[in-house]
Amino acid sequence: MSLVLVADDEPAVLEVLSQVVEDLGHDVLRARDGEEALGLARARRPQLVVTDHMMPRLSGVELCRRLKQEEQLKDVPIILLSAVLPQGAPEASAFLHKPFEITDFESVIRQSLAAAPAPRTVNTDSPVEVLGQWVAQTLQGPVDTAREQLKRLEAAPAVDRSALSSLEAQLQSLEALGRNLKDVARLAAGGLALQPVEADLAQHLRDAVTSWKVRAPVALVAPSEPVSVRFDPERVRQIFDVLLANAVSQNGGRGEVKVEMQASRSLVTVQVKDVGPGFPEEEVPRLFTPFQSGPAGIAGLGLHVASELARLHGGALSAVSRPGHGSTFSLLLPRG
Repeated sequence: MSLVLVADDEPAVLEVLSQVVEDLGHDVLRARDGEEALGLARARRPQLVVTDHMMPRLSGVELCRRLKQEEQLKDVPIILLSAVLPQGAPEASAFLHKPFEITDFESVIRQSLAAAPAPRTVNTDSPVEVLGQWVAQTLQGPVDTAREQLKRLEAAPAVDRSALSSLEAQLQSLEALGRNLKDVARLAAGGLALQPVEADLAQHLRDAVTSWKVRAPVALVAPSEPVSVRFDPERVRQIFDVLLANAVSQNGGRGEVKVEMQASRSLVTVQVKDVGPGFPEEEVPRLFTPFQSGPAGIAGLGLHVASELARLHGGALSAVSRPGHGSTFSLLLPRG
């Protein structure tokens, strides 16, 4: 059984094509325009994409090109359908001219899935797992001792409060590093399990933004009505905190962090935008790679964990950045 994304702006056609794919024994993701299809592809990483060409917001050919630019999606086969294009597009791996016979559609589905690359496997015996667990445990003792000493200093009558604030910030960084190392080890071993519930994601985002407003200016645009999603509240809050911490750090007091939530029937997108220095385009993929001297530095470990937590939710975390223009991090989570 494979996961197939079907995109068509005509509801009747979308339903027929989806039913054919389901009858062949596969799961289906339905998208009603090109932008929704791109978001679902990023979030769920299907084994095959079937798309009409004439669609609003993003045409089928444009969707093909955007998918080929994504590292995780560039090898996914794409079947392009069109009544106006005579020969398809080079970015598509197969083409059917409308109208076509259902038997021809079934045949090209089978051929495309047979040629699809196998999903990437994760090496659970990675030395990163062993190293991460050991370092996290080794850090915990000194951090706990330092935390106790800091409490004693805070109770002293005459003490440099700015120095205490600096020490507090450094301890928080070390504690976050320890938590992230533990999560990396658990992720590598496949031992991190979610505890999902059906809840209002918009309210959880508002709570996270409120807690960060006491440290830096943060503006939020989110639907006023509930956005019901099935997710692990603790882990999604962890993702929000990582993205907000990164944005506040990148801003460095230079401006306001902007957070925006958009929700469709099948997908929720949360964008966190900063006005920091930005990153070179070639460095952006390394932002989510752990244990590299990438542009995000130690924050890259938290971004890696956040990216993996998004993946466990069936979603994805991505970034767009340019030097001098800040960065936008996007969290995509499926609904239903």
